[in-house]
Amino acid sequence: MIVKTIQDEIQNFFVDASNFHGNCDAVYFPENAEEVAQILESANTSKTKVTVAGNHTGLTGSGIPQGGIVISTEKLNHLVEINTKENFATVEPGVLLKDFQNELKRPGFFYPPDPTETNCFIGGTIATNASGAKTFKYGATRNFVLELEIILPDGDKLSLKRGEVFAEKNVLSLQTDNGNVFSLQLPNYKMPDVKNASGYFVNETMDAIDLFIGSEGTLGVITKAKLRILPLPFDVLSCVAFFPDEKEGLAFVEEARTLSYSSRSSNSFESIDARALEFFDFRSLNFLRSDFRRIDEKASCAVWFEQELTKQNEDSIPQFWLDLITKHHADVDKAWIGVDEKDKALLHEFRHAISSKVNEYISKNNLKKLGTDTAVPDEVFSNYYSYCKTL
Repeated sequence: MIVKTIQDEIQNFFVDASNFHGNCDAVYFPENAEEVAQILESANTSKTKVTVAGNHTGLTGSGIPQGGIVISTEKLNHLVEINTKENFATVEPGVLLKDFQNELKRPGFFYPPDPTETNCFIGGTIATNASGAKTFKYGATRNFVLELEIILPDGDKLSLKRGEVFAEKNVLSLQTDNGNVFSLQLPNYKMPDVKNASGYFVNETMDAIDLFIGSEGTLGVITKAKLRILPLPFDVLSCVAFFPDEKEGLAFVEEARTLSYSSRSSNSFESIDARALEFFDFRSLNFLRSDFRRIDEKASCAVWFEQELTKQNEDSIPQFWLDLITKHHADVDKAWIGVDEKDKALLHEFRHAISSKVNEYISKNNLKKLGTDTAVPDEVFSNYYSYCKTL
């Protein structure tokens, strides 16, 4: 196992994409779960602070050490198995998300969680319960985690399989692979009924595996994960529509969202059912204009959307969307429509660019970023958005 202590050799572990800085005494590069266990057992005995690091793509500083040691997961990078008969893949935490997606494409599968930064490690996406472009249809990472292998802070190993261990009246009893049993009194708070990644996931009858998903590495180190994968759709409609009136852009989003919910509840494949639906305001567009000169100069906002297509609806679904775009007074001729893989890649680049451009700007100007990610019920979004603009 490699251990680095020379400060010049570990500088990249002292900063993340948010430009938050830190320091540590050493960085450990374990290559298997046993080495992770040895590190944690020793650190636990000596009361040494431990920070778990992925690929430094985080925006919250959670992977940046404030003293102590760092466990890097970059050597835990094996894609153990892809099982297309039972629709799962087993990976170690240091596998890059983009590499994972590329490997899944070979047999015709994909992994729905799609965070903005594709250079992130799979372990990081689980530790943060990452969401992304496809969350509107598929939900966050939690929905696709079937099993976890975790090394606890004292070096003991815990193996969890979804559907096997549940809390009872806010008490969770766990048994490690070595047979040690312990009980946890869970906090007594109610999870909000909206997208949420803050704090520990808690429910009085929760599945034990969900406590560790989104725990930001505070409860242990994930060393292996079994993830649910899905067959690739026949095709995907991808489009960016530009709206001269912000109210019409917001109304478009609201109607597309309502139609999508209706399609899912009725199990309809012959109507609008977006898998991704994202709104870009005027400031976002201005930030991107230098890199994307085709942005409509009269646009006050834009909406990027995607819908999966089947052989049966590949002709009808695009027309439904074009009708909706026209209804809300956007110019169909100025919309960007992905007709091939190259075009779709460009639209994805557009979607991801705002985050990377902001990070590039704050790094270049040596700024600190305080970002917020707010979720509210659908029915109050427009009012909340209008209120935020007045602040």
